[in-house]
Amino acid sequence: MTPLDWPAVAEVGENSSAPADRDRERRRIAELLRTHAPPDWEERFGRDELLDRIIDGEPLQMFVMAADIRESTLLMKEAVRFELFARTMDKFVSAVRRGIGTPGGWFDKFTGDGFLAYWIVPPGPQEEYQQRFVEAAGNLAHTANELIELFHTRVLEDFRRNSRNLSDGVGLSIGLDAGPGFLVQIADELTVVGPPVVGAVRMVTAAARPQEIVANVYLGEHLHDEQNGIYEALGMTATRESRPTKEYPKGQEVYALTFEPPD
Repeated sequence: MTPLDWPAVAEVGENSSAPADRDRERRRIAELLRTHAPPDWEERFGRDELLDRIIDGEPLQMFVMAADIRESTLLMKEAVRFELFARTMDKFVSAVRRGIGTPGGWFDKFTGDGFLAYWIVPPGPQEEYQQRFVEAAGNLAHTANELIELFHTRVLEDFRRNSRNLSDGVGLSIGLDAGPGFLVQIADELTVVGPPVVGAVRMVTAAARPQEIVANVYLGEHLHDEQNGIYEALGMTATRESRPTKEYPKGQEVYALTFEPPD
C-alpha cells in the first residue's frame, strides 16, 4: 500500500503573492462563486472586493443557519421504498436552495440529515452597514420560519406516505448564530468556516424538539430590538432559556423561537 500524498499546507496568501498566481486564483474563485453564491452577489458585494477578501483570508460578517432533520436515520430505516425517500429528500433540499437564494442567502452544503447556509453582510459605511445587518437578520428569521413551515406542512406528509412507522420525533430544527466567518476552498469547493458555524450547530443541539428555531442570545436580542416586532409578525414567540448543548451540558443561554403551524 502506498501512502497518500500529503502536500505542505501553505499560509494564507502564500501561493497568491505573484500577480499571475493571484489572477489565476481570482478566476478560480470567481468560477466557484458562479455556482455557489446568490445571483446578485456581484451587485451586492462588488466582484473584486469579495474575491480579494476571500483570497486574503479576511473575515466577513455573516449570519449562519444550521438545520437538522431529527431522527433522520429512523426515517430512512422505516421507509417503504428507499428511492422515494431519496426523491423526497432531493425535492426538499432543492426547495431549500431556492428559498435561501431568493433573499440573498448562500446555500453551503447538504449534510445528509440537514443543511448549512449563511447570509453575508456587505461591508460599507456604518449607517449603510447597520441597515444591511438588520435586513440580513430579518431575511434569516423569515427564511427559517418558511423552511420549518414547508417541512412540517408538505415534506413530512411525503415522508409519512412512504413510512411504515413515522415517529412523532421526526421534524426539522434550526439553529442560528452570527459573527465573523470565512469563505475558504476545501477540496475544490467553496465553503464557510468560523465561530458562527460552530455556534449555529450548537444551537441546533439546543433545540428541545422538532419545529423549533434556536438563536444565540446576541442574535435573539438583536432581532427582538431591531426588527420592530418581527416575532409577532411571523407568529413566533421568543423565550430566553438555559438549554444544554454539547459544549455546555449544564446549560447555555439561548433564545428559543417557536410558532404555531397553520391548520
